[in-house]
Amino acid sequence: MPDLLQGVHIAYQGGDDKELPFLLALPDIDGVGVTSKLQWQEWAQRFELHTLSLDPDFGGSFAELTSSVASWLDARLAGAPPTRPVYVLGEGFGGVLALALGWQCRAVVNRLILVNPATSFSSSPLGRAFAALERLPLPPQVLQGLDSLPPLPLPLPLPLPPPPSPLALALAPMLAQNPGALLRGLAGSLASGQPAEAAKALTEAVAQLDSLGAVLPPAALRRRLRLLAEGSKAVAPLVRSVPQRTLVLAGGSDAALGSAQVAGKLEERMPRAFKKVLPDAGHALLSEPGGALLPLLDAEGFYVTRRVFSSPLPPGADPASVNVFGSAGPVEVPNEQEVHRYSKAWNNRMREINSPVFTSTLPDGTRVLGLAGLPSRLHPHPATAGGGSSHSGPAADGAGNSGSGSGSGGEEGGPQAASAGAGAEAAGSGAGAQGSTGAGEGESQGAGGLPPDWGDGPLLFVGNHQLFAFDMTVMVEQVLLEKGILMRGLAHPWLFKESVPRGSTLMGAGGPGSPSSSTASASSNGHAAVGSRTHSSSSGSSSSSGGGASTKAAAGGGGDSGVSKLIETSTSIMSALGGIRVDGGRKDEEEGGGGSDDSTAFLGNMYQSFGAVKVTPTAMFRLLSNGEAVLLYPGGVREGFKRRNEKYELFWPERSEFVRMAARFGATIVPVSAIGLEDSLALVLDSDEMQRSPLFSAADRERAAATPTARVGVAAGAGIDETFVPPLIAPSWPPSRFYFHFGKPVRTSPDMAKDREACDKVYGEVKSAVQDGITYLLRKREQDPYADFLTRMVYEANPPFGPKRVAPTFEP
Repeated sequence: MPDLLQGVHIAYQGGDDKELPFLLALPDIDGVGVTSKLQWQEWAQRFELHTLSLDPDFGGSFAELTSSVASWLDARLAGAPPTRPVYVLGEGFGGVLALALGWQCRAVVNRLILVNPATSFSSSPLGRAFAALERLPLPPQVLQGLDSLPPLPLPLPLPLPPPPSPLALALAPMLAQNPGALLRGLAGSLASGQPAEAAKALTEAVAQLDSLGAVLPPAALRRRLRLLAEGSKAVAPLVRSVPQRTLVLAGGSDAALGSAQVAGKLEERMPRAFKKVLPDAGHALLSEPGGALLPLLDAEGFYVTRRVFSSPLPPGADPASVNVFGSAGPVEVPNEQEVHRYSKAWNNRMREINSPVFTSTLPDGTRVLGLAGLPSRLHPHPATAGGGSSHSGPAADGAGNSGSGSGSGGEEGGPQAASAGAGAEAAGSGAGAQGSTGAGEGESQGAGGLPPDWGDGPLLFVGNHQLFAFDMTVMVEQVLLEKGILMRGLAHPWLFKESVPRGSTLMGAGGPGSPSSSTASASSNGHAAVGSRTHSSSSGSSSSSGGGASTKAAAGGGGDSGVSKLIETSTSIMSALGGIRVDGGRKDEEEGGGGSDDSTAFLGNMYQSFGAVKVTPTAMFRLLSNGEAVLLYPGGVREGFKRRNEKYELFWPERSEFVRMAARFGATIVPVSAIGLEDSLALVLDSDEMQRSPLFSAADRERAAATPTARVGVAAGAGIDETFVPPLIAPSWPPSRFYFHFGKPVRTSPDMAKDREACDKVYGEVKSAVQDGITYLLRKREQDPYADFLTRMVYEANPPFGPKRVAPTFEP
């Protein structure tokens, strides 16, 4: 193990089982974990626990501290399997250090827990007060004198311990229990005739303050605040690039740092952060009522005992090659609570308004409501007892419908999706780990959980690309939660705007595992969204652009031209339909800079969290060779950006490259048809009209021309317009119900890959099946008694007091 800096210590606190998740706990500026110590014994039952401490005289810089701890982490976790969860928890100052370690150790650390992180220290009341004191020419004796003042009496009718020093009392709002909450608790105990309980609580609080005074003498406090100021400035440029799944716990009554507001900003800016605010908690959240960490982790689904991946991990795999967001390697499958959180931000509104209906086809050709025609690859998501799901995803009812359940990171169903070329290979199939139930009722199971007639090979879903493909996120979510198939995808490059941090003193530590070091790749004959079988091996290691958004970035950049403003208007409309807030880009140095468009960043981060990959010449091949599954849209951008009077038309290339892809891997092709979205959107200006508009400036034309195309290789010469100029759209009233149909599977074999005539025949069969599915859904929609929006909404609202329900639909 590398030597730590002088004055820096990391102690093992328990958790002998190396199969347990790993946790490194970082203290606040007290340096010893005063507020969390009482929980360490419990944590050691669920984690291999290590804690960091700093001596009072530690005088190193923040960069030196980060580098030293990062070296220790890398050495300590060398050889750990990628399936092992590795957590770093930080309180206050420790939260700032955790972010720095998250960036520097992104190859080995996969989860962060930030407790009232002091990332906004310089703009907080405490930070402003400290900055003012730093500008005053106060000799050290002034601060030292605070510690020698007589203790303040506490006039309460209780048997009290010796009162704390004034300096310790001054630190209470930041590092000890929330004084207001403490006084309310004391008053409640006294009012209920329990003076002993009140005395005990007060004794513990005073003891905590005394320990603060012992570990933070005035000179040490000043050094720590300087270290905190240095650290918060250093991590600000990194916030948008820290890739780990992150839980931000915040005290709503933390007056010292305004942690509730900080948590909201981090949730907006970090790629995979979500917040949990405890309204009555102060800064010392972990030492206050309701601040027990383990129940909070369980309730939020943030405690896992093993990471589950989208494809098998070969023995001895490098963790740096696993779960690199945006790469074509195996990706960790989101658990049910994570899917639910994304749904709240994106899919729930569509489920409420569009009430999707799913139908599928059994291997014998029988059409049924629901997804019984798809293979079931559900596996339990590893977690300890008590870590069960607190949210349920969309459950299909007997009518094949689903309610407004969890949201997934959609797949590259949008015009962002990638088009691949001749060298691309077919995709493998895979399953997510989104449940503990088996196959759907009535499904006979063959090898690998597939119906016997399907075999055990990869799956390639091939479908029609609706306008902007908002609907694909709903379909991806439903298949993931109900059937356990995680759909990944090859997305159009515009969605993956690079988030390269600049200006941080910590930028020296690049290393593997960063988004920019991804070796992602691709080539395909259309847009692809990929699904994969989930594996939970303990050894080694080995998209999707769903509901697209028309943004300035989509048009090739920002600018103040008329067309850019029209596109921004379209963005706001689509984001409102999807249920997310669009603030536009804004640059905020304190919280991470960047200034990227919020809706584009949200979509890009969400899709990458669910396995999306930027289209490159090798990404598709890697996905297939890893055994992932693909949702392919051969119509690409041209079909996603339909012109007027082209509703539900297919714009597929004539070459049968995706069949050759599937055949090379023996994939089973499943035709997918979808309707409803194109009846819910109205074209204000289509792509051609946008380009002919006088508002379309020369700069807009240059940006559109500079936007990378998704089709490469043979597909690039297919004669299909791939110009990336999103149309301007508006909602169409009334919104239509969404309908999805999975057609009869078509099997392929490796021998077919060399037979162009056979591939062309299968290609024609698949295209006809998709078109026939569209026709079938349009016809059956006329038989749906709840196709009408108002009738459906009244039924599903179930007034006046009944529970919400899902409207039935047609008989297949």
